[in-house]
Amino acid sequence: MTDPTPILLMSVRAAEKLPVLHEKLPGERFVVVDGPGQIDRALAELPAPEIVFGMRSGAIPIEDYHRVRDLPSLAWWHVAGSGYEWMTPWNRERLRVTNAAGVLAPFLADTTMGAIIALNNGLLAYREDQRSRRWAPVAFPPLEGQCLAVVGAGAIGQALAHRAQRFGLRVVGLTRSGAALPGFDTVVPLSQLDAVIEEADIVSCHLRLAPETENMFDAGRFARMKPGALFLNSARGGHVDEPALEAALRSGHLRGAWLDVFRTEPLPAESPLWEVPNLLITPHASDQVEGWTQRFAAFFADNLLRYRAGKPLINEIR
Repeated sequence: MTDPTPILLMSVRAAEKLPVLHEKLPGERFVVVDGPGQIDRALAELPAPEIVFGMRSGAIPIEDYHRVRDLPSLAWWHVAGSGYEWMTPWNRERLRVTNAAGVLAPFLADTTMGAIIALNNGLLAYREDQRSRRWAPVAFPPLEGQCLAVVGAGAIGQALAHRAQRFGLRVVGLTRSGAALPGFDTVVPLSQLDAVIEEADIVSCHLRLAPETENMFDAGRFARMKPGALFLNSARGGHVDEPALEAALRSGHLRGAWLDVFRTEPLPAESPLWEVPNLLITPHASDQVEGWTQRFAAFFADNLLRYRAGKPLINEIR
């Protein structure tokens, strides 16, 4: 029996993944691309890769990913992470694509719940008070009884819904189908978004980025939202018209917001968003649990064993 074709690993922090991969996959060999200017060397060593374990990073040019994606030898690409919009379009007749949706969902849901509490309970203002050595307690509304709209009820949205219900929030999920899901008080079709956000106290976005969701939250949508509502986005920056959100926050129409993702990342130093007082900014870090790279590696290793055995792959994108 011949050794299997080596796997192309396109990922920053590859050194953190390799020990897990070697432990779980003895006998497999990996060719690594973990930065710019490495793709020619890698394809000289492995000119006809069959499998790619790829994690999107600005450190690797998008052209390098697409160059590999279009190779006729490629049969399977596993995306480390849940978002795969950067992979499109691919030849679905030739190339199978899987992702790691759900692997870090509990941790991202924890962070989102923390952001909801921080915004609702006024903790951002206390941060400024601390800097000014000012003692000024302010009352906050109880979370119990408030309405949380979870826009996109995949693995992350469902994990958030379960946590939110424990705090007494009424949780409305929005999905394309509107089919019932556990953990939600109600699930409605995404086509009813405008009606839902008019009544929701908190709106949290967990959608995949697609042409139909680009700029989904624009000036019109923010104007529709309930005065004093909170807005959160940890999905993709392309969902949000950032100047429109800034205007809604500065006017006081929205009480607060949390952004973990942005149209340009890292967020440029000159961005006016840095100066919005009722906006919580985090650096695309909502799921950065300790050992997250190793978790992605372990998930891929399990899927590779299924691939080698001819079994159905987990999280295959149809």
